[in-house]
Amino acid sequence: MARPVTRSQLVAGLVELGVETGDTVLVHSSLSAFGFVAGGSITVCQALAAAVGPTGTIAMPGFTPQLVHPAAWRPERLDGADPLTISQEMPAFDVAATPVAATIGAVPECFRGLPGTVRSDHPHTSFLANGALAADVTGHHPVSYRLSGAGPLGRLWDAGAKILMLGTSWNSCTALHLAEYSTAYPGRSRGRWPVPLPGPAGVSWAAADELLVWEGDFDALGDAFERARPEAVTVATVGAATCRQVGIRELVRFAEGWLAEHRDLRGGLAPPGWVNICDAADALPVPALREHPATEGEP
Repeated sequence: MARPVTRSQLVAGLVELGVETGDTVLVHSSLSAFGFVAGGSITVCQALAAAVGPTGTIAMPGFTPQLVHPAAWRPERLDGADPLTISQEMPAFDVAATPVAATIGAVPECFRGLPGTVRSDHPHTSFLANGALAADVTGHHPVSYRLSGAGPLGRLWDAGAKILMLGTSWNSCTALHLAEYSTAYPGRSRGRWPVPLPGPAGVSWAAADELLVWEGDFDALGDAFERARPEAVTVATVGAATCRQVGIRELVRFAEGWLAEHRDLRGGLAPPGWVNICDAADALPVPALREHPATEGEP
């Protein structure tokens, strides 16, 4: 059996990755990748807090794919059941009570319950944050174009966040979706996507404008980034986990060029239930990413 991984070892690994006091970090994590962590997921949260200090900010995905409309489920999951009937009995998103999906990880669910953690209110792709910029990161999250620069990812861009992939691969790197919104690659499409909102009878399904996003080539994109910009990626082994740190701006700007050259979705990748309403080869009506972080007092 491997030795237990302790909080001090995790902190040392984060420092080796380049995490500094005052940093804003977007964390993707796999608890099991570390091996046996003494204390479990709370130990990882405490190590992150120690690494960024009281002036830093930690953000994590608080995603809830368990609330996706049944029309978008795989057919085998429905097993012939009527998706409309099931949808009427599903719960609405509750920003305080709805747990982070198990597929997102144990660390974000633990982080959700910590004192000071706040959450954005998107019913499918909320973000969690704790620290100096937590309210700014989570304060505005439009229902439409959920992973664009108009929401928490845009605020993390403004802050010049560092992305931490702690035992996870590039396909879990949520910030890469920013490049999907800003790059007119062939086959880019948008549609209307159902989201569960509170209603008088429990849940009310509303149609939100959305971009068809896809993580299927993110591993290839990340590998290409590491080959082209090795100086921009810091890699360290913590316990049994291979961990990476990269600046959000360097990665997204590279991803824009890579997607324009390598991605072609004209063959279609829409999941069941997705309704395309137009071709989105033109620019989408979402705020552009700023080149520099907002100065103090800027909206």
